[in-house]
Amino acid sequence: MNDCHAVLLDTASIQNYIFQSNKLRENLGASFLVEEIYRTHLACALCAVTGRTSAEESAHLESWKTAKSEALDCTKAVDIGYIGGGNALLFFQAEKLAHKFVEEWTKILLIHASTLTTAVATSPFPQEPQKFSESLKALFIQLERNKAEHSPITSLPRHGITAECMHSGSSTEIYTALSEEYVSAGVYARIEAANASKNALEKKYEKILRNRLWFTNELEELGGKPTEDSHIAIVHIDGNDIGERFKKTETLKERRTLSKTVHEATENAFGGLVNVAVEKYDAIMQSLGHTPESNIYKRNILPIRPIILGGDDVTFVCDGKLGIYFAKLFIEAFENADKNSTACAGVAIIKTKYPFYRGVKLADELCSNAKTIRKEKNSSASFLDFHISLGGIAGTLPEMRKTHFQAPQGSLLYRPFKIGLKEPSDELSLETFLQKAWQLQHTHGGKINLPNNKINELSEVLTLSKDAGQKFVQELKYRGRKLPEIEGYHYHETLFQNDATPYFDMIEILRFYPDFALREAGGKR
Repeated sequence: MNDCHAVLLDTASIQNYIFQSNKLRENLGASFLVEEIYRTHLACALCAVTGRTSAEESAHLESWKTAKSEALDCTKAVDIGYIGGGNALLFFQAEKLAHKFVEEWTKILLIHASTLTTAVATSPFPQEPQKFSESLKALFIQLERNKAEHSPITSLPRHGITAECMHSGSSTEIYTALSEEYVSAGVYARIEAANASKNALEKKYEKILRNRLWFTNELEELGGKPTEDSHIAIVHIDGNDIGERFKKTETLKERRTLSKTVHEATENAFGGLVNVAVEKYDAIMQSLGHTPESNIYKRNILPIRPIILGGDDVTFVCDGKLGIYFAKLFIEAFENADKNSTACAGVAIIKTKYPFYRGVKLADELCSNAKTIRKEKNSSASFLDFHISLGGIAGTLPEMRKTHFQAPQGSLLYRPFKIGLKEPSDELSLETFLQKAWQLQHTHGGKINLPNNKINELSEVLTLSKDAGQKFVQELKYRGRKLPEIEGYHYHETLFQNDATPYFDMIEILRFYPDFALREAGGKR
């Protein structure tokens, strides 16, 4: 049995490529271009090897999802191993075909997705199923070695004398009517791809949208009111231990099945999130302070826009008040779609006008912190961490929390929270905190517990001495009011316990969670 010749493709620093700009439109276009490298551009490169049409190769790229055999098929010019998670594994009948493909593919990317860095590993690959796992591991080792040893030039050189593109620093080459300026070819490609991305997204979810609601390419149209100091939420979600699950696959069939399962879980989860946004559109818009006469409401614009939907790696942006809510819904749907999967989320809530890339980095830090705490607690649950910035963002997440969220009695933060379907409710459950946040402001009968002025006072008292806290609690008792209780703890009497308090998180949730959803959660017993 002759060996195939494997080609493993990878994209490096995807986030750096996608989020080079502070313009949402350009970020969306860049994300669409990344998706295209394993779709249209991959099909075009294969055409040069097989001689088939682009349409035929596009259909061929989907063949791995329905393949039944565990063995590679090297009787044809190329066999698709799998595509997903930023990787593609292809098997060629001969080494010269593999090298010809790599040459064509990288040339196409240099033209259509310049500055995107890719890496390639090639090697003879045995066809026997029992040798698959060991051979693939060696191929990934080779890929990492190639990344470390070679940094390819992925952008065309500048002209000798030229104006500089204000977006990218490259040569200005083409005029865009959208922003009425000359930009580089790379920026122009991103801008044009944003419209293609929006059209593809609306076609993908047309049954859910029902020609009634639409996605936007502009941050200012995500739900914020033009006359107010609005906030957006950048949500980054990453699956837990997905890489370890892939390492445990022994055969090509197992790897294909897992790739398909994770991809479908992500797609179904986001589709479910869009469906909720559509079904509850009126309640959502009203919770953001919009009336049916407002411009965004009348234009039927959804207050959410996906940026990255790749494997178990998800980034989307929405109105600031919806970030925690939408992240919770997505993770619950993700777990429901794949019973073996959990995920962690980071929700960065920042001012709409604040540099977008900084918000993306913060969301990534928050997600990483949620994963760290999950491991420290040896938990199997999904976790969510969030940060609300009412001003700027200075320093790393640990630095900000050490500087701004430490009070004389301990930490103001209880987060990150457990979330999802697998973990029973406890003091770290987001579901529990939603209930307690509602109880902070309302009694079980819906009457006011703490009015806004008292909640504001509590926020200040938490930063003061123990005596000030005791005085505040006693005053509440005198007025017949009390703080929400967490079973097994005495926070309602002491505010702090074990050097932490839950009430600051409750206050922030109150301010940045949609009213109708908080009311629904608060009614659960």
